[in-house]
Amino acid sequence: MHQALFNSHYNLTAGESDAHSLMPVTLMVERIIEIATRHANSLEVGYEQLKTAGIGWVLSRMSLAVDRFPAINEDYALNTWIESYNRHFCERGFEVLDGGGNVIARGRSTWVAIDMRRRTMADLSEFERDAIPCLDRDCPVEPVRRMGALPANAEREPLHFGYSDIDFNRHVNTVRYIAHVLNHWPLHHHDRYAVRRLDMAFNRELRYGDPAELRVATAPDGHTAECEIAGSDGSRAAAFRIFWQLRRDMD
Repeated sequence: MHQALFNSHYNLTAGESDAHSLMPVTLMVERIIEIATRHANSLEVGYEQLKTAGIGWVLSRMSLAVDRFPAINEDYALNTWIESYNRHFCERGFEVLDGGGNVIARGRSTWVAIDMRRRTMADLSEFERDAIPCLDRDCPVEPVRRMGALPANAEREPLHFGYSDIDFNRHVNTVRYIAHVLNHWPLHHHDRYAVRRLDMAFNRELRYGDPAELRVATAPDGHTAECEIAGSDGSRAAAFRIFWQLRRDMD
């Protein structure tokens, strides 16, 4: 029987933790992508099934809102469900729960079916849609708002994508994009602030060795930053919006 609400349990090990003995944002995103993949596999619209038609899922947008991050040795769980589904897109909701079942983070994502050879939008009509259960459960995270062009005075720094940045398609991995963006800020900034919300949108793929540039525009109050990673032609490959919160104010 296909599960409309899919669940996985974890424990945060010391080796997975960040400099604050907490789950890093990158790992939370990695877990979200992982559980989405596992749920799709269980519904028979995952990697193994879609590759027979030359199709794959690509993350298009994600919003992550965090009340607090799991700590070292803490048990936690993830829930995911499909909010809507059509022949091109899948909208998913996520929850991160602590060991007591309390929701400590929430997420929303949009996945696009891509023709892996042409790198264009694919059609999922041949796959059985009745087997894809949509759950009538709202995700209390508003969708990613449009991220406009950054101002001309945005900070800029060159990026280089190496071997550890790429995935099985030899494209830059989603989590590695986030890592490069967060590395823009020094340790003393992260010692004071934590990510309360992270929005991301992906426009096109970058590959191993592609020259790229990170651009960052921080709001005057320092609590919000708009970021983008652009390719060598100057066009945007990925965009991010970060909302920072003082660590002492995180629940």
